[in-house]
Amino acid sequence: MKHSLTSKRNTVRIVLIVFTVIFGALIFPNLGAAMMSPMLFDSPGSENSTVLLLAFITIIAYTPVTLISITMSWIFFAKKKTLASLISMAFPLLVILIGLLAFVVIFVFCNETLDC
Repeated sequence: MKHSLTSKRNTVRIVLIVFTVIFGALIFPNLGAAMMSPMLFDSPGSENSTVLLLAFITIIAYTPVTLISITMSWIFFAKKKTLASLISMAFPLLVILIGLLAFVVIFVFCNETLDC
């Protein structure tokens, strides 16, 4: 029984390390995107686009969400709450998926004009 719990904990530790490295490394290119993201609203009429605003928010929110998520997941792991640590590590992935969905909607339904 104890061996099974130790094995599960080691698996969770490896998953957390991998996702910490991946999501942490994605912060750096996101900082460049965040710096350029106000230019999304340069197109006439784009300031009224809800989908574009969602894309902007996901770009800006990725870095703080990731930093908070990584910190909280390791705190939960230290408190032996493995499920909570895995759930909190999934928040950056959620932000990425919402951002990708917003850009897919822009490019498919808005004819790539950024003003729909």
